[in-house]
Amino acid sequence: MKKQLIALMYALACAGVLHAQSQPDKLQLSISTGYQREDFKWSIAGNQDGQNPNIYSELQWKKLGGQSVAASLQWNFWGRLLLTGGYERTAIQSGTVRDNDYNGDNRSNPAYNQLFYADKGFTRAIIAGLGYKLINTDVFSLTPYAGYRAGKQSLHLYDRSGQFADLNSTYDTDWKGPFVKALAQLRLTKKLSTSASVTYTQADYKAKADWNLIPSFQHPVSYRHTAKGYGLDAGAGLQYAITKNIDVVFGAGYFTWQTGKGVDELYLTSGQTEKTQLNGVDRKGYKISAGVMLGF
Repeated sequence: MKKQLIALMYALACAGVLHAQSQPDKLQLSISTGYQREDFKWSIAGNQDGQNPNIYSELQWKKLGGQSVAASLQWNFWGRLLLTGGYERTAIQSGTVRDNDYNGDNRSNPAYNQLFYADKGFTRAIIAGLGYKLINTDVFSLTPYAGYRAGKQSLHLYDRSGQFADLNSTYDTDWKGPFVKALAQLRLTKKLSTSASVTYTQADYKAKADWNLIPSFQHPVSYRHTAKGYGLDAGAGLQYAITKNIDVVFGAGYFTWQTGKGVDELYLTSGQTEKTQLNGVDRKGYKISAGVMLGF
């Protein structure tokens, strides 16, 4: 009986260790830098019914890359509840954009095909949300979040060959909407841990462009795009504690954002507007980063 009692007490002690709540830092500040690269494209049809032709004009930005910086703050303000906010920005330093026009369906009978430089501009994102430590042990934690995200791209088209010396067209996007996120963290050793996350954003897409060399278009807003879309972001990371309050962090991520059909509204200098179908917008890319996390 005595041996059984000792065994039971030992088992309960082990269970207590496994299920005891890990005490997270009340405040966490993360700062990182890295590299991001993405592709971005959209196309429009010849009319609002998506016809004449089904792909009339198509813009494709390729290999938009540059240095990224990011900062985030998380506050464990009560019990298992967390407030979080973050900012990230990438300065575009490389990339090209191809402009294609077609007179026939399915990209047939091409009417225009030109490659331009696109190695300037930026992308950025701002998030704010609320999290809850659903599972929180010394070894494993799972935290769902919900909040709001506002993302922006500032994209360019210009020429260095001299053929279009005054070309300086811009295309600016906004992706805004609520997000949900799940973050899982696993402690591998006393100092080393790993994490994985997935985020879904339901986004309203809006864009405006200035096609500066076309005299029949209005300036500085030549046309606008609107559509409904979504974004998926997946990430993984490693975190190593160098002191009680300072961790070194490494991360990598992949993202894909898309819209459904929307509206292209063109503004002419005559005062008229013309609408056609926006076939869709597609954005894909990856990022890597390294930084530090301070806990208090």
